[in-house]
Amino acid sequence: MDAQGETSPSSIIELPQIVTYVSPPVAEQRLIFSSSDIEKSGLQTLSDVVRQAGIQSLDYGSYGLESKPSIRGFTDETVRVVIDGLCMNNPQSGTFDFSTVDISDAETIEIVRGGFTEGTEDEGAVGGVIYITTKKSGLGRVFTSDTAVKSFFNGNFPLDTVVQSLGFSAALSDKSFLEVSGRGAFAKNAFLYESSLGGEISEREHSAVRDGTGNLRFTRWNDGGRVTAGGWIYGGDKETPGVEFSANQGRQKDLNWGLSLSSFTPGVFKVMNFFSNFGLFCSDRKYDDSYGSSRHKLLDFKGAVSGDFYRRGIVGQSAGLSFELSRLNSTNSGIHLQPTGVFKETTKLFFNEFLSLSVPLAVKFCGKNAAFVPKLGLAAKFSRIEILIDGYRMVQFPNMDDLYWEGSGYRGNPDLKPEAGWGAEAAFNFKNRFLPSSVQFFTAFYEKKIAWSGGSPQNVNSAFYFGVDFNVQGSFFGGLLELKATGEYLYNELLDKSNTLTYKKRIMWTPDFTGSVQACINLKTLDFSVSAQYTGKRYKSNLNIDFLEPYALVNLCLNLKVSKTALPYLKADNILNSRYESVEGYPMPGASLTAGCKIRISAPSSSAK
Repeated sequence: MDAQGETSPSSIIELPQIVTYVSPPVAEQRLIFSSSDIEKSGLQTLSDVVRQAGIQSLDYGSYGLESKPSIRGFTDETVRVVIDGLCMNNPQSGTFDFSTVDISDAETIEIVRGGFTEGTEDEGAVGGVIYITTKKSGLGRVFTSDTAVKSFFNGNFPLDTVVQSLGFSAALSDKSFLEVSGRGAFAKNAFLYESSLGGEISEREHSAVRDGTGNLRFTRWNDGGRVTAGGWIYGGDKETPGVEFSANQGRQKDLNWGLSLSSFTPGVFKVMNFFSNFGLFCSDRKYDDSYGSSRHKLLDFKGAVSGDFYRRGIVGQSAGLSFELSRLNSTNSGIHLQPTGVFKETTKLFFNEFLSLSVPLAVKFCGKNAAFVPKLGLAAKFSRIEILIDGYRMVQFPNMDDLYWEGSGYRGNPDLKPEAGWGAEAAFNFKNRFLPSSVQFFTAFYEKKIAWSGGSPQNVNSAFYFGVDFNVQGSFFGGLLELKATGEYLYNELLDKSNTLTYKKRIMWTPDFTGSVQACINLKTLDFSVSAQYTGKRYKSNLNIDFLEPYALVNLCLNLKVSKTALPYLKADNILNSRYESVEGYPMPGASLTAGCKIRISAPSSSAK
């Protein structure tokens, strides 16, 4: 990078390095969690990261059970998950199974709130995007182990959850690297909770989860470029207990696998850096309950290619094409073949050292639906403050279940139209030396929202959104103390005048406020962190009569740096023993204690120079 911020072929570093799949932003805000942040905070799942970011997580139970983020009142398919350049949302349900991700393999996790995105990795979401960049091997041979046990203080099952992770990476030569990892877990999930009837203490039953994942990755570096080939597999056997007093417990068995090939090539024709990502993924789910059995097998071929052109004068540009061909064979949705694709280009204009403009444009299609998605972002960056203003269109196509589902009195609607709307944001980033902070105001109008009513989905809802996001962080006493706070206030209302009972009412399950605060003490012999996450009042229905009570979770984490090889740790979650529900009818755990030890043994590689 030269003094003017321009990239040239001669500046490419040829040594092995971490390559992020997210281009440096002009007018885009991100929350970034590094692998160090994840370790110091004791975050063990992607849902933990979401909550630490001050974002609502809709949880249907403890470890391994369904969990999904709700960003600015949007969830499911409107929040995209992109791993190493490929969007991983399931085209059948639109969601992403958070339990399939081993976040110990993440180099960074970056969260974008809202629908303004500058990168070419996907078309940009409605509610937000979670970008995950996996680790790339370094020099030497490294063996890692992480053993953790958890207790919910249940006398019948004092040791509830056991998780074991193993990893090995090695330099096969000065340019070739191999990485192998695996993770297995058993969780009884037999936590105690306060019954909604009479306040008695009950034990959660029929909630056990057994699952495991494995990864294999080979990376070859050459002249600053990289080729990576890998594969992964995930298996899960999960009891799904349903709501608190359900007499219809289910059993879910997942077998997912994927093969991927990606490359990064700098200096193509001396004008751009070129990225390519391809993957073949299979999701095979079997489900049994008292209503019967079902099976859903989804085969996905995904690909994405993009070029990030070197800045010339005031102009910087990137362009990309992503595509997906999905074949679904489902007991409830039938056999369907669905093509999906996005062409996206982003032009960035740097008028001077203070003022810049970003113009992302996308054309996307899914089956018979197509849409044009324009965006515009303006940035004014000064020594003490940055001002970012953007506006964008939002489009979300119906998923395959919405279109084709049949069973248990429900039937999909093949005539559904895409959801659509417009959004805008104004952000102010304050560059205080000791306590940098940001405030972001946002608003959106969204219509044709798909909702299931009377056993069939319809484009029925429209709504208005307004809110404020904030972030504050600071480092004191030479890094001895770190403070972070992030949160969101959200106001929304339904705008369907045809339904007088819900007109001008708040959208169900959307809290008025969510937030997180954290303090970390970093000493030579230990890291200690305390965090608190708050989720506000949420109405149980769009009638706005009954609501779920707000709740706060306070967590502690202690990492003991006893040696360069071993890192024992303790994590206490929900130390106030709050009795709460994230989703109505699904009780969540009270206090728990996790004890574990991470081991890292490294040795120089005989083949490394």
